[in-house]
Amino acid sequence: MASSYTTTSSSRSPITVATGFIGAFIVASLAVQMVRSQRAAVTPAVTSTSTTQVEPVVTSQAAMWSVLGER
Repeated sequence: MASSYTTTSSSRSPITVATGFIGAFIVASLAVQMVRSQRAAVTPAVTSTSTTQVEPVVTSQAAMWSVLGER
């Protein structure tokens, strides 16, 4: 009983390859931003000479518009 194997090659469209690279770039960029934000949240860089205060986090768009309305 002899087995026969068939191999096929498929070529990908250049648009498909480019889309894959762009998608990978976007995912990698988001991953880098997530890692940076996690590091900033875990270990804040506080030095004895810096006296800057951190602004509060805006939680919604409504809060952002209310600040603009107060001006």
